[in-house]
Amino acid sequence: MSLSSKDRRDGVIRFLTTNQAINAVNFQLKSYRIWPGIYRKDVADALCRGDIKIGTMKQRGHIAASYQASLDFLSLLDTINLASLHDQGVILHECTHAALDMQALGYHSLAENEAVAYLAQAIFLVRSSGELLCEIDSHVPPKQNAANGADIYRVAARIARDLLGTRSYRVPDEDADSLINIIATHPNYANKPKMRSDRFNRSALETVARWIP
Repeated sequence: MSLSSKDRRDGVIRFLTTNQAINAVNFQLKSYRIWPGIYRKDVADALCRGDIKIGTMKQRGHIAASYQASLDFLSLLDTINLASLHDQGVILHECTHAALDMQALGYHSLAENEAVAYLAQAIFLVRSSGELLCEIDSHVPPKQNAANGADIYRVAARIARDLLGTRSYRVPDEDADSLINIIATHPNYANKPKMRSDRFNRSALETVARWIP
């Protein structure tokens, strides 16, 4: 039986406010900053208030969740499992997009925005269980950019391990560029428009659209 919208919202809020591995998600990549409190308070409170709305999405390939910054709308598959570590990582990834949206950064690179989200997800998974610890430590050239995104995760995992292992905060520019470039050349992200980060500054049409099933 699928969860009600309220149960799904409450489950995501509970995950963001209580999961201990989120304490490790604290870093700067280029000019972008992510810290535990932005999930535990900012995003969680926005979900509670309804500034960020949660809805159900239809199956689209392997995508289990998505965040639409223009609508401040977090969509989750009906089958997403809030107790699954994998699905928690996916939710954290999308909540990172929400966290960046809430910082009102204006228009910025989609690849950079995704790099922050993939790295947050990798740090969370590595801290949670070491799930990605077995991946190799080499940089991955764009020609090896697997369609399923495996090489993006591999680069993110290497950076995550380095940050956690050295207790560093700032991602070295070489590592940041490696992750950004492999995302920018992936078919899912190549030649896409810039991201908009405006902290709930919606048009009247967007406000109406976020309530359409």
